[in-house]
Amino acid sequence: MQTLRDLAAGFDDAATALTAAGRRLAHLEPPASSFGAGGPGRLGELGRALHRQWLDAFDARAREAALASDRLAEVAGALRVTAADYSDVDDAARGRAGEV
Repeated sequence: MQTLRDLAAGFDDAATALTAAGRRLAHLEPPASSFGAGGPGRLGELGRALHRQWLDAFDARAREAALASDRLAEVAGALRVTAADYSDVDDAARGRAGEV
């Protein structure tokens, strides 16, 4: 059952790393001027639209990372439950073997 527990720990590590990556994404916000948003006319409009698209895309990726992290944590929990169930079955089988 240790292999399942080790696997669960790996899923926990992956969930932690994904959570951290998602948080870092939220802080990757270049200024609107990087996209030329302060420019005149259509170029400025395009720059503002590109900046908004950048922000929306990174926000969506951060949300996706958080959801994936939650799923990984759920899998880790399920693996721990499975490992515990296998251990219980093994203990019961050993107990029956001792009775014979």
